[in-house]
Formats: sequence, C-alpha cells, structure tokens
Amino acid sequence: MKKVILATLFAGVFVSTTATAETYICEITRVAKGAWIPRSLAISHDEKTGRVLVNDDLIIRYKSKPIEGAVSAENDKRITFTWILPSIRNSGGQSTLRFNFRASYLKRTGKVVVTSQPAGYPNTFTGRGQCKVEG
Repeated sequence: MKKVILATLFAGVFVSTTATAETYICEITRVAKGAWIPRSLAISHDEKTGRVLVNDDLIIRYKSKPIEGAVSAENDKRITFTWILPSIRNSGGQSTLRFNFRASYLKRTGKVVVTSQPAGYPNTFTGRGQCKVEG
C-alpha cells in the first residue's frame, strides 16, 4: 500500500509541474540497514527544458516538497541523475551540510542504482531497485 500512496503522490506533484516530462517511479529493494537511501524514488525529467525534479521518502521527510536535480550523464545504455539534499540532522543528532545523491537508470533493464554520500564523511551508501517510466 505504501508503494501505491508514494507513487500517486509523486505522480500528482510532477504532472502539475512538468506535463511534458518522463517520470521514473522506482522502488529500491536492496538497501543495507541504516543506509541513507530512499525506499521509493521518483524523478521527473523534461528533456525539452532540461528540468529535473526529484522526490523520495527522505525528501518528503526533510524538505516536504520535490527538489531540483540534474542529468549528469546520458548515453544509449543509461541516464544518471544527481541531486543534493541540504542540511540534514539524523535522530542521533549528527548533522551534515548536504547529502549528495546519484541515481543511474539502466535503460535496457529498468534497473536503478542509487548512491548517497554525506559531505564531510567517508561513508557511501548504495541501494538497488527497479523503475517504471511514465510519460
């Protein structure tokens, strides 16, 4: 049920802001415990304007609305999106100025690999999943 609610929320936000965009609706299923990787991810990409909007369960929790992203690479095999989640404080009180995120979508299989790295820390978190493209 959570998947349906998040996908609906993401789709509604993106349809109202970028009607000509493709939206990648992704479920991240392979994530290590304690990793700063979203379980649900939606990326809206308007090729015409270049605009990228990203929403996920971490963004909803900390920022309450989609944030801007960018396409960092694209070829026949994949498209890679990046975004920054600024000013995060975890439940233990640790804070970071930003988390750098990257999602690489493999066009042939629909698989996605998501990584995040908190600025100023050596940690890198990784998750893997599957996306559907709408639009």
